Amino acid sequence: MEHTFVKLPSGNVEIEHIREMVSELKKSEWKLMKWFSRPALIDRKSNTATHLYMGQKFDEKYFKLEDKGWTHDHCEICFVSIGESPNDYTETEGYFNGYDWICKFCFEELVLAENLEKKLAILEQYQEKIYT
Repeated sequence: MEHTFVKLPSGNVEIEHIREMVSELKKSEWKLMKWFSRPALIDRKSNTATHLYMGQKFDEKYFKLEDKGWTHDHCEICFVSIGESPNDYTETEGYFNGYDWICKFCFEELVLAENLEKKLAILEQYQEKIYT
């Protein structure tokens, strides 16, 4: 089956994913802000953050709670990393709705687009066969 991908600054994203996410994300209120760390559950075996801590119960035998354990998020549309340390692969601010993050490009160019289909049409696209 062929899928259409759109070239975004952070990489190539499947066009249907963009359409679905923009439709869903428009339902939230967003605020541009600097990224900040949040509490995370750290797997005791691997010593890696496995879950953003939102008050859920957890087994202290397997997890420990670290106040600033969540080290980065990803844009809900293009997956670019949004975190504290700027580099070629990580942005330090984005739009936040209390849980999810969207990078500035995706929010300003796609979510705020008056006509998403027109915006997508001017971006470079390509077709690729995906085998499942």
